[in-house]
Amino acid sequence: MEAKKKLLTRRDFLVSAGGAAAGLALATSGLGILTPKAEGAMVDLPEYPWTEYFNKPLDVERVRHLGAENYRAGQGCCEGAFRALLTELGEPFSFIPPQLMNFGKGGVVAWGTLCGALNGACAAVSLVYGGQPMTLIVNELMAWYSATPLPLEAEHRSVAGNPLCHASIANWCKVSGKKASERGPRCAALTGDVAAQAALYMNQMLEGTFVPVFAMSEETKACYDCHVGGFADDTLGKMDCKGCHEGH
Repeated sequence: MEAKKKLLTRRDFLVSAGGAAAGLALATSGLGILTPKAEGAMVDLPEYPWTEYFNKPLDVERVRHLGAENYRAGQGCCEGAFRALLTELGEPFSFIPPQLMNFGKGGVVAWGTLCGALNGACAAVSLVYGGQPMTLIVNELMAWYSATPLPLEAEHRSVAGNPLCHASIANWCKVSGKKASERGPRCAALTGDVAAQAALYMNQMLEGTFVPVFAMSEETKACYDCHVGGFADDTLGKMDCKGCHEGH
């Protein structure tokens, strides 16, 4: 009964979430079968994580292009980055409906929290790698985003200082002199850059050349050691504190 329940849950997920896009066939790969017609299709997805299905390097520049194009097509930053990586990864990753990440645009439906491009890219990384490899890549991607002038090839580049959409856009507005409502071309390019950086890190992990370089500043580490599990033990986070808090 438990096995049947698990299988039906997978089937229901793919059939309902995929909708019309479920006209896909996975007949000869050994992963199960998804027939284009119907509601009764039964699918047994691979065991997680799907590391073994990532066996050749990704085209980083194609991912960058796809991410930007996806944003311009109206998919938003989160779905745009996620879709770009899944498209380049191919099967079985491409069977996951990328629309499930649409909620992340604008820092989660415009709440300005975690940058959607980061959110989508990290979700794709998590499909490929579980456990420590995922943690290493995502940690590095978050740090890279926080400290890098973005978009990489743009007239106006800005450093977010943290992974928040709110800070990223506010700092860009200060640098560019533009309004947040004019962010479209900027966020399209940024979506491509973030997806591409995730692809680069995944390629390095695949090749055994990935070396994390992120390190907290001494100032942030002093705050962290006290406030995260230390004397104060009253918060959680790795972000630069001075972006939002005064010293004490």
